[in-house]
Amino acid sequence: MIVKKDDSMELAFDNTLNLLSAKWSDDLSVESLEFFQTVVSLFDTVQKKQVPNLLIDSGIPAGGVLSEELIDYFIHNIPNTPLKKIALLESPDYLWDNNLYQVILLLVTTYQLPIEVKLLKSPGAVREWLRKPRMTKSFRARRAKFIW
Repeated sequence: MIVKKDDSMELAFDNTLNLLSAKWSDDLSVESLEFFQTVVSLFDTVQKKQVPNLLIDSGIPAGGVLSEELIDYFIHNIPNTPLKKIALLESPDYLWDNNLYQVILLLVTTYQLPIEVKLLKSPGAVREWLRKPRMTKSFRARRAKFIW
């Protein structure tokens, strides 16, 4: 079900996976005010719908780097969301993917958020990952002990 669609971004919600998908326009620079506004809209939707799973599809990024203002917005808003899993869909721009992945992972690690983050190749791989149970810290510790 489409939640929002305009020239900048499309938000779609999958009820079966409790997944919000965000896809940005290939013409949108991440340094633009318009991009910042789409991120604000994304977080508003995550909060209103209480979304635990998020798929980020940046398409073919139109350039730019994540601004301090945008990173600051992430810092202040990600901890207050119900997010449990964030999937980043690979784009043709490896550097962009890696930058976004590292920023989100840094926030999750620094603030010890109970969010899993993965960079995946296809929407099918995202759906497969979302169907798997979450690995909590205690489960990972038990598994590591069992393997040893």
